[in-house]
Amino acid sequence: MKNLLFSLLLLFPLFAEAQTEVDMLILNRKYAEALNTLENDMSTAPKAGLFFKKGLVHEKLMDYESAIFALNKACEMDPQNTMYWEELADAHSALGNYFYAVTYFKKAISIDPTDIRMKGKLAQAYINLKAYPDAFRCYSDIWTSDSTNIFYNRYYAYAAYKVGEDELAVALYEKLAAKGSRDLNTWMNLATIYNQRRKMNEAVVTCERGLHIFPQNPSLLLKMADSYFVFREYGKAMYAYENYLAVGDSTLDVLKNYGICLYFDKQEEKALTMLEPCYEASIEDPIVNFYMGACFKKMKMFDVSEGYLELSIETATPAYLAEIYHHLAQVYGSLRKFDESIEAYQSALKIDPSKNDVLFEIARAYEEFNASKVIALHYYREYAKAVRENGANIDYALDRIKKIKEELFFEDGSVGISN
Repeated sequence: MKNLLFSLLLLFPLFAEAQTEVDMLILNRKYAEALNTLENDMSTAPKAGLFFKKGLVHEKLMDYESAIFALNKACEMDPQNTMYWEELADAHSALGNYFYAVTYFKKAISIDPTDIRMKGKLAQAYINLKAYPDAFRCYSDIWTSDSTNIFYNRYYAYAAYKVGEDELAVALYEKLAAKGSRDLNTWMNLATIYNQRRKMNEAVVTCERGLHIFPQNPSLLLKMADSYFVFREYGKAMYAYENYLAVGDSTLDVLKNYGICLYFDKQEEKALTMLEPCYEASIEDPIVNFYMGACFKKMKMFDVSEGYLELSIETATPAYLAEIYHHLAQVYGSLRKFDESIEAYQSALKIDPSKNDVLFEIARAYEEFNASKVIALHYYREYAKAVRENGANIDYALDRIKKIKEELFFEDGSVGISN
């Protein structure tokens, strides 16, 4: 939008009878001369429009601090001009000052609440801040006015996913996919959600559909292989990893998973050639140690096998057991086994109290399965206290704390009135 705005601003005088000197200088990219001319003009008659043009020239020179200074002056002189506030917000965004960008986009929207495009920019700034609940609300508002815009719907789906609105995210992504989306993230994110919802077939089909548009795309091939692997379809995963390795990088994670698949395919020697680089990179990986030990056991090299299996036991505690319990808790949750899920989460925390994300997941579990929100509120608070502003889900947690407190307040109030 910035380039479009700049072009329109410059091209418009071409249709007028007179072309100002500064416009011609900018049009011909003589930015130093344009700045000198603007300075001379502003010394005799300082106007908001001149400061605005000065800000645009500084942006072209990638001097965003000077641009911000000039655009601030333009906004002070003409505070009702949404174009000035928008450009000031864009300049802050270019520097990564998304907090200020949000402030100025909101100022522009307060002047013209009907500007959907500006709301989209505000939502994107929230995305950059990882303020996903705010972004979700913005895109929801945009969707009520324009539900057909592919660009906004793509980010609406992403925001929905980030705040836990998985069904909405899937519905939006599926609509984009049905139109043959050329955005790779549409296919990747949709497959990720299906995996997290324990729907392997849907995840794999999504990857296959994406590969029709992006043939031999390494990311989709790897997502398909990982989908099979997570659900222990080792035979299918093995062939999928081979397809990926034909076009993609042989990272340690890929080699490890592929090696495990080869083990289950009874190709122990080949499995070892995949696992050995992983072992050399980290001898404390209990999974690698276990499968190397298992391979040597099948090859009847028991002395070698013993060493690897003993090392696997030593390296498996305690952190690895915490991760096992964490995954088990998530599986129980997917199976709607609430009590078992909470018990597994608590076991993970007992083994590794630093797993703060478990606090967040316990809170969400209580919200979903328990009528009383008090315990959920407690765990959201514990999570927020533990991670402060650094948690991946801190914005969502703070939003739920606020909402639950409001709900509890009104519940208490209604009881008092009825008495």
